[in-house]
Amino acid sequence: MTEKSTNARDVVGSVISTGYVGGSISVNSINKLTNEEKQNLAEASAEIQQLLAHLSQTYPTTTIVEKANIAAKAMEEIEKKPDTKAKIVKALKTGGVAALMELTNNPIVKILTPMLESLLEDSQ
Repeated sequence: MTEKSTNARDVVGSVISTGYVGGSISVNSINKLTNEEKQNLAEASAEIQQLLAHLSQTYPTTTIVEKANIAAKAMEEIEKKPDTKAKIVKALKTGGVAALMELTNNPIVKILTPMLESLLEDSQ
């Protein structure tokens, strides 16, 4: 299977259907977000980046299993912090999963994304 990389900025306001992911990803236009929504998205992204960076210093990240373990540990930490969890859910609702992934810019976030999506589903 050929994997095609798509930048979130290229699909803003669109729906991507892909067999590789097995579903659709909806992305809201970042340009249409209020300053407060953009700030929330940036803060949630920064918190995820900091958490993943911290965990990556403590745990190995060589194999996919090790990266998955860090993603699981990140979710455990997010679950322990209601403010962080609420901020991430709000960011996912306003900016979409792809926008948060793009802003976070960490390879482990690809593994973490389905877990973050479950937060969004649980909040509905």
